[in-house]
Amino acid sequence: MFAHRRGSFRGRKRFHRDTFAPGGSKTDPLNIEIELSENPEQEKERLGLLPEQQERVKRKRLEKSPVKKLQKPRHHLSKEEKDAVELRKNKTDYFNRKYRYGNFDRYYGVRLNPGESDQRLAVFQKSWFERKAILDIGCNVGFLTLSIAKDFMPRRILGIDIDEHLIGVARKNIRHYCDHETNVAGKFPASFGTQLGPISQQTEAPRSFSTKFPDNIWFKKENYVLESDELLDMIQPEFDVILALSITKWIHLNWGDDGMRRFLKRAYAQLHPGGRLIIEPQSFETYRKRAKMNEELKANYSKIEFKPEDFEMWLIETVGFESVEKMGVTGAKSKGFERPIDVYLKPLRPKTDAIPLGYK
Repeated sequence: MFAHRRGSFRGRKRFHRDTFAPGGSKTDPLNIEIELSENPEQEKERLGLLPEQQERVKRKRLEKSPVKKLQKPRHHLSKEEKDAVELRKNKTDYFNRKYRYGNFDRYYGVRLNPGESDQRLAVFQKSWFERKAILDIGCNVGFLTLSIAKDFMPRRILGIDIDEHLIGVARKNIRHYCDHETNVAGKFPASFGTQLGPISQQTEAPRSFSTKFPDNIWFKKENYVLESDELLDMIQPEFDVILALSITKWIHLNWGDDGMRRFLKRAYAQLHPGGRLIIEPQSFETYRKRAKMNEELKANYSKIEFKPEDFEMWLIETVGFESVEKMGVTGAKSKGFERPIDVYLKPLRPKTDAIPLGYK
């Protein structure tokens, strides 16, 4: 007697009533007890063997499969569409090259509503500035610098920025802050001619200042980040207040942790004992978007370990500031500009365990 393997008749697609049905079980391996339909097509439908039924099963399996569907072929762009894509790319590249330092020429138009004064001025105390020497780093077109010069009456205030175009605009903005009785010669107050001689956009700095606006203000192009730490030994105390508002992110992205620390050390060294460093740091979460502007910024961003939340402890315990006063978050037209302002006080005498910068 020949032995038959279980399931040897499974999968037959063509059968008649007098043949064995596909399938089988342990007790009925040949499906002898199954009741077959008179119509073979009905039997196939009951067993799910019809082509359309198998196709549905196959589609369901594909839908459940984790394998990604094949992407549709890309649409071929017309010449006009290609030109539009190229134009957008060129505009993006130009923007990223021009504004890599955060030197946006419409900065105040985005931060302030038309005719609105800068709300950061409301947290500043006049006594910090009156008859004092002030440095505003990253002054842009000078709106806040000019307001301090006119309303807080410093002995002198200097605004610096890495962008020469912004400095030129800031100098021209001086006359717009002058009262009607102020004599204006060309694009500058007439008194500048007496103090400075012929004025041009290339003039680096006035020879003398007075506490009366507009004679107490000037702007010049300068990169405040030194090339090396060795140059810090040459820095001498010069200012009573140094402003570094909304620029720490751009320093960090362009010069990394070393540049950020060097910047803060220079500010400490350039302050007179008892002077104040006023900073408005951007949060680290905002770095990522601007880090995409070019490969250098992206590389610097990936290496940052000295984050804004670390500034306070480092400035007090390592650099040597005596204390920090939290002025809170100031309002702005856009929520992205609502940032905290911190005021660091340099002690009258250096701490024994701190960096002895800026003391004679």
